[in-house]
Amino acid sequence: MSTILAQRAPTSTLDPYTDQALLNPWPLYRELREMRPVVWLEKYRMFALTRYDVVVKALRDWEAFPSSFGVMMNDDMNQVLRGNTLCSDGDAHNRLRRVVMRPVTPVAVRSLQDEVEREAEAVVDRLCAKGRFCAAGELATYLPVTIVSNAVGLPEEGRADDGVEHRHVQLLRPDERASTQRDLRHLQRRVAVLQAPRSVGSSTQ
Repeated sequence: MSTILAQRAPTSTLDPYTDQALLNPWPLYRELREMRPVVWLEKYRMFALTRYDVVVKALRDWEAFPSSFGVMMNDDMNQVLRGNTLCSDGDAHNRLRRVVMRPVTPVAVRSLQDEVEREAEAVVDRLCAKGRFCAAGELATYLPVTIVSNAVGLPEEGRADDGVEHRHVQLLRPDERASTQRDLRHLQRRVAVLQAPRSVGSSTQ
């Protein structure tokens, strides 16, 4: 099927995962978009949806474009994340989403204002005292990991590693494998926590 479609769609040798493309993707996106709404990426043997209306249509039609087989361009990550909120469809997806989203709705988040401000002041004081720090690893990820993990009910174990290791595996190019099995084992443990039957069951109570 994909071979037949690939013959009909325009083919491109452009690589969206080169260092240059990752640093400045806009010219490449424009070139792909101007070719057609659907373009076959020859290097990765995958289709790229290049225009907004086509992307929206695919995202809304989960039966024709299921997420349950994985949404990453990397087989290792698809195997690890299969069945979680991102990589699920239909009732299974809705059930998991209710568990995760209930504590982070706009109303629920407003009740966390004091906690957010307290944590923000604490991290700024701590990092300023250090003098030098990694803005991506120590500042940008701290509040999301801390506040959302607390709200959803994730255990504290492993939180300090979440930002670094999740960014590492998410940025894998399609033709790369995870550099360490530790990254994948860590993600499997975190996914298992979110998929625990007690959590899913609580959404129906």
